[in-house]
This record gives sequence, structure tokens and C-alpha cells, in this order.
Amino acid sequence: MTTTETTQTRPASPSTSLRAAASLLMVRDGPQGMEVLLVRRVERANDRSSGAFVFPGGTLDAQQDKALHIHSAGLDDAGASERLNLPANGLDFYLAAVRECFEEAGLLLAYHRNGDLLAPGHLDAAQYDLLRQAVQRGGPGLAHACAELGLRLASDRLAYHSYWLTPPGLPKRFDTRFFVAIAPSGQIAMHDGMETVEHRWIRPGEAANPASGLPMMHVTRRTLQSIAHFETAQDCFASTAQVRDIACIMPRLAKGAAGVRPVMPNESCYAEIGRIDPDGKAHARYELRPASRAALRAGLARHRQQRQRHDRTGHQYLSGRRWRTQ
Repeated sequence: MTTTETTQTRPASPSTSLRAAASLLMVRDGPQGMEVLLVRRVERANDRSSGAFVFPGGTLDAQQDKALHIHSAGLDDAGASERLNLPANGLDFYLAAVRECFEEAGLLLAYHRNGDLLAPGHLDAAQYDLLRQAVQRGGPGLAHACAELGLRLASDRLAYHSYWLTPPGLPKRFDTRFFVAIAPSGQIAMHDGMETVEHRWIRPGEAANPASGLPMMHVTRRTLQSIAHFETAQDCFASTAQVRDIACIMPRLAKGAAGVRPVMPNESCYAEIGRIDPDGKAHARYELRPASRAALRAGLARHRQQRQRHDRTGHQYLSGRRWRTQ
């Protein structure tokens, strides 16, 4: 949401090297103010989010999410695609966010056949069991359960929050849309015990504070910080729903005194890192060193020299071959 941290809006069609994904910031009002739901990923080898606290979400499933289109309420593919600046299939992101939140955290944003937002009293034990079994591995899918129970997924209850790309250079990269929704009243969150092994409602600012000790990825912490100032869930949702022209945020990896870290687009070194290391091999630096040289492109380099012993700023100059025109 923060425009000072965004790159230019990317072309409408995502790269084939990226996996399309959706995440849902489920918020509610708690005793001390607004809370957000976080789930903890199961420990897995070769998984960057292993053991981390994240928002419910996951990759799009072309077959499942397309089948859910006819069960979407208040939003069609044309409207969703326009909102996400995509030529088509934007509704898949909204429905994937709803589906993944139910699979991982047990909260389902849906309308009962009577038009009310789904609440515990609307389904008996057998119907709820059918709903849960439908989304288990090997189950018939959420679309089947919606058809059987007369449910419509509340896509119109999601507000588009932000758009992130995983930094270049990582083995798995995701093209992720984040959404905000107010938790459905009466429903109780529960982790599934397979993809997620813990869940908690927590104030965003508290969760984002490193002192909390919660393991989380950079994108999660920055997203939590972006909503930490809201006092109520309704304020957060309403403000998010009003934002337009959401641009892509793609950090880049670079090294420095603190080791390798993601560099945000609003940092002064971001553009240079993109020139020096477009493929994300993390050999560019996010800080200037005395007596350093950085190759910006073929035939062009930036030099930094320290004027005096205690000079912290030094001076910089460019060197390169003369340009010759024919």
C-alpha cells in the first residue's frame, strides 16, 4: 500500500517463472484493538517459509479455482481482473485466498443459502463435516461442497491490499496478491495440523516487532507494519478498499555489514543493485564502502574514494569508455 516502496506496475501477465499465489489478512476487533490472524507453517526442508508465521494463503489451483467461479458472490472475473490490473483470471486470486484461508485456518467467507454471511448455526454437524472433508487432500473440492450446501463464496468481502514478487535469484518465486477481510462473526479459527501447526490472533504491531520472537519472512513483517496503525478491523478494511493503482513491490537481495537482506524499492541503492545484479545472485551491496568500485554496465563503473581518514561520506565519480556516434 505504501507508494514510496513500490516499483512500477508490472505488465498484466505474470512471468511463467513465477507461481501465482494469494494471501488473506483476516482481521477482527480484539480487547486491545485490531488483531490479525497468523498461522505457522509446518517445518519442511528446502522451504523458505518453514516454521514461519504467515497469513493464510497459498498458490492458485487452476482446476479448483476455476470451478469456484460460479459460486462467487458480488464479484465476477471481469471486475476482479480490472481491480488486479490483469487481462483475465483475476477472480482466481480472490477465490484462492478464500479457499486457502478455509483449508489452513478453518474460516470460510461465504453466504448461506438465505443470504446471510455463514455462521456456525447455519450448518449442522454432518454438513460441516462434508465441508471440511471436501477440502482435504483427495476430497471432491470446495466447489462440490458449495453446490451441495447452497453456499456462495464472499469474494465481495475481500479488499485488495498489495502485490509482491519474491526477489530474483531464489529457487521458488511467487507472484502474490494480498487481501484484507473482516473475520466472519462466530466462526472459530483452527489450524489444519498439516500445512499449519499453530495459529494466533495478535495485534499487527506486536507481531511485526522483532521482540515478539515470531519467525517470519520479510514480506509478512512489512505487511503487518502497513496495517499496524489501524485501531479497528472496519477501518482497516475500508481504508484498504479505497486504495487504487496498487503497484508491484519486488525486493532485491544484496549484501552488506548485516549480511544478505532484501532491499526495498524506495532505498537509494535499489536501482544500482538492479543494474549490477539483475538475476539476484546477491553479489551487489546495499551500502557504500571506501575505495570501492561497482560496475554498472559494460564500460561504465562507479567509484567511491575516502578523502580523509575520518571522512564518512567521501566522494564518488563515474568512469567509462567514450561514447562514439556514427
